[in-house]
Amino acid sequence: MSASHDKALDNLTETSKKRKLLKPVLLAAVAGTSFFLAVLFIVSPSAFSEFFGDASAFKPSNPAAGEAVNVPPGPRTKRYDFRLTGADTFYNVMSLLNVPGPEIHSIAEKARPVYDLRQLKKETVIRVFTKDNKWERVEYKFSDYETLVVESAGGIKAYKTELPHEKKAVVISGRIENSLYEDGIKAGADPQLIVALSDIFAWDVDFASDIRKGDSFSIITEMLFVNGRPVRAGRVIGAEMINDGRKYTAIYFQGTDGRGSYFDADGKSLTRTLLKSPLRFRRITSYFTNRRFHPILKEYRPHHGIDYAAPKGTPVESAGNGRVISSGWKNGYGNFIEVRHNNNYITGYGHLSRIARGIRRGAKIDQGQVIGFVGSTGISTGPHLHYEVRINNKLVNPLSIKSAPDRSITGSEKNKFAVVKNDVMSKLEAATVAGSVGERVSKATPLYTPKN
Repeated sequence: MSASHDKALDNLTETSKKRKLLKPVLLAAVAGTSFFLAVLFIVSPSAFSEFFGDASAFKPSNPAAGEAVNVPPGPRTKRYDFRLTGADTFYNVMSLLNVPGPEIHSIAEKARPVYDLRQLKKETVIRVFTKDNKWERVEYKFSDYETLVVESAGGIKAYKTELPHEKKAVVISGRIENSLYEDGIKAGADPQLIVALSDIFAWDVDFASDIRKGDSFSIITEMLFVNGRPVRAGRVIGAEMINDGRKYTAIYFQGTDGRGSYFDADGKSLTRTLLKSPLRFRRITSYFTNRRFHPILKEYRPHHGIDYAAPKGTPVESAGNGRVISSGWKNGYGNFIEVRHNNNYITGYGHLSRIARGIRRGAKIDQGQVIGFVGSTGISTGPHLHYEVRINNKLVNPLSIKSAPDRSITGSEKNKFAVVKNDVMSKLEAATVAGSVGERVSKATPLYTPKN
């Protein structure tokens, strides 16, 4: 925002103050103001500004037709709302308002104990109020309920304002009629909650092949309420899935080592050596078999793996922690990756469109890490992932593997876990008894925090 722009605006405002109640003059003033604002937007499209005159400077008047209205001069308050792009900085924003560099640094230093203005987030808004072309107040909402305020009156000072807020436990339940994603959204879960549910049960349920119509789910989540309204779901503190008649339960528990993870009702960790599937929410087109008719080679031959149909470019995750033993082209498999895991497991991923950066022989990788992307390289009729598992160098059906939990509740943790478990199970039971499909079956309740 340049000084010439403000001067032009002041001239227009002064002219409007002396306006005559004659139609041509009014029309000219309106047209002039519209033109200026259009130019302002073109010059600085990232800053949307609203201008407010000081109401105390204006007095009601009923002048005779054609009589000039004299308005005493007074301070003018202006508000600038800057919607931030990824390249914007606090220094750049304040420079547009002709704030000197040393003063900008002083504002940032005063604000730092409340919020570091070097950490501005894309698509958020900085609001700046000025009076007589000098900054007066800066506001930046940096969370769902917290706002940084910096004021210049009486010396620069910074503080935080908060809207009334609290975290409560909310239960969301539903039944599968079409897909977990579609029916989860219908039940009131946001996409992040659905992904969290699939992550929690990823070792027990293959969401590409195991989900059946009539399956059901319940999720207990931490919900942030601001001014009494739910605004954002947080951590899942408990969940239940009934898949093909079998019940799976997850209870979030933080052990004595400070590490939080999910356990079943018997206190066994849900984390396993291998995930049930390296892809999410996809369908199986070919199963593990010793005799499958190959669609390209036109002959019967073994198919010792699982084929997952998925669009080209879909991320492929490592089924477990391990090291890459081969990465590159492998005959009919096209782009292929092999990973060695603990307990003599080896997993293979074929027909990839490309291999992720850094996935080379000897590289250490984590369970769930993206290692490649679905494609149709090698001998393939269309985009899909070929996934195979070897145990002691023998190919096995990936869907038959039941790997062991990575830990269990220890003796010293059992009492604490029992309290958390009872709280979660009572909420899940209430959801089962009370809920119809897609209904939030429990009222929000204060979250239980176990005593140390």
